[in-house]
Amino acid sequence: MKLSTSILTSVFAALVPYVSATDATTLSDDLSCVGTFIFGRHNDRVVKPANYLTTYGARRQVASGNFHRERYFGLDADGNSVDSDFVISGLNPEGYFVYGDTYAQTSAATVLEYSQISFLQGLYPQSNAVNEVKSLQISQEPQLANGTDVVSPLNGYQYVFMDIQQEDSEDYIWIRGDANCPASDDAVADWYNTDAFLSMNESTYDFYQSLSSVLPKKKWPKWKLNFGNAMSISDYMYVNSIHNETLAAEWNSTLLHQVLTLADSAQWGISYDANDKLNNFTIGGQTMLGAVVNYLNTTKVEGSPYINYFTGAFNTMYQIWGLMDLNLVSDNFTGMPDYGATLVWDLLQSNSSSDYFVQFSFRNGTDDTDLINSYPIFNSSSTVMAWDDFVSNMEKVSIRSLQSWCSACSSEAEQCVQYSSTYTEASDLKSKGVSLSELADGDYSSLNLDNGSSLSNAAAGGIGAGVTIGVFLILGAVAYLLFKSKKKSEPEAILPTTNKQAESIELNSNHSTL
Repeated sequence: MKLSTSILTSVFAALVPYVSATDATTLSDDLSCVGTFIFGRHNDRVVKPANYLTTYGARRQVASGNFHRERYFGLDADGNSVDSDFVISGLNPEGYFVYGDTYAQTSAATVLEYSQISFLQGLYPQSNAVNEVKSLQISQEPQLANGTDVVSPLNGYQYVFMDIQQEDSEDYIWIRGDANCPASDDAVADWYNTDAFLSMNESTYDFYQSLSSVLPKKKWPKWKLNFGNAMSISDYMYVNSIHNETLAAEWNSTLLHQVLTLADSAQWGISYDANDKLNNFTIGGQTMLGAVVNYLNTTKVEGSPYINYFTGAFNTMYQIWGLMDLNLVSDNFTGMPDYGATLVWDLLQSNSSSDYFVQFSFRNGTDDTDLINSYPIFNSSSTVMAWDDFVSNMEKVSIRSLQSWCSACSSEAEQCVQYSSTYTEASDLKSKGVSLSELADGDYSSLNLDNGSSLSNAAAGGIGAGVTIGVFLILGAVAYLLFKSKKKSEPEAILPTTNKQAESIELNSNHSTL
């Protein structure tokens, strides 16, 4: 196996030097970190359609979790103290997982789920603290009534809660805001008809055709070799440069650099519009920024969770950079983030007042040599922004509610039914005593048409077809109401599920892939 993960890092770093970057490991004496929101990219995986994380990717995610453990707990993986200005005092001092201290969310996609599990294993490594610390013994009750002491299984493995969002859940939008979003899909499709794309497609055509000599022809026939497939070609070559020694030998670093750089141009094209920063193809980034504000605000108001960790994909990161004007800070923020890269928004509080601030930082990768640096956002001159200014700026570029997302996307996803007129109709019928479950089963007797139901006009000439048509219009809303009630009574899945969606991703898609 030939590991060449440094290629992507070098592409990101070689564009231009970072400017306005500040070491994000130190804080002024007047500030303390009281919470954080971390958005991380998944780690090393197989070629798309990707349905599992590699062993190497899992190890790097654990290392990333260790890094953030040192930052926010002031503890290394073995429980030894390390210096950190960002230690959050509310976290368990032994680094033990306490429900409510950390909130982790991702969408139901195997690569994302396993990346998140691995990160959390590094953030909360095996610990025997429950057998040694009295306060934890009280909460965990390791001693039985007969006096037997029960030792934690798996050498103290910590079971950290994960909130896995299925495609039909209301919180699915935070990480996958571009999914089931017609407005976003249309905006991406429109870009492929722009002069910018057509010009790039023509000027790079010969280069892409030349790749036929170094790519498997069965996998990559010549008709697929063009700028329109820049991201898929780049992904194939990059992943195989890491894991396929035979193919990697066919590609030198110069060739890979050119392929990756062109892919950056393609992805940036559907991530940033200088004339319209809120172009609909940034809806995924807008909803993630909405989550950042919402969850940090919860930490600010409620005091916890102290750590929020969301796992997602690179395309959302591209969009976030443009929305927060980071591309104006450095051209580096127009390129592919490395596997496991983390975007961090630290919630800071003044030690001398009740004022709150936010500092944005970025760590491009998971290697020990990868530094975390802070950058000014929204064209600010400082890397630390007052909370009110932060919220004001974020509200201009974020989508903070499901209803707003449904409207922006013109989406007919199940989650959006509740904001439709048919849902209002169904809710009104329910409030009048109509049995929605009977309606769903085709029994309309509970409509009681003489009772002023809004369907009474349709029934004036007899129930017949009129009632049937009216009922069909609200059956979708009825189903959602029933489903919503059912979901409330069921626990959320916290373990990985089969990633059927990832298996269906087309290779020629530049949009919303892992």
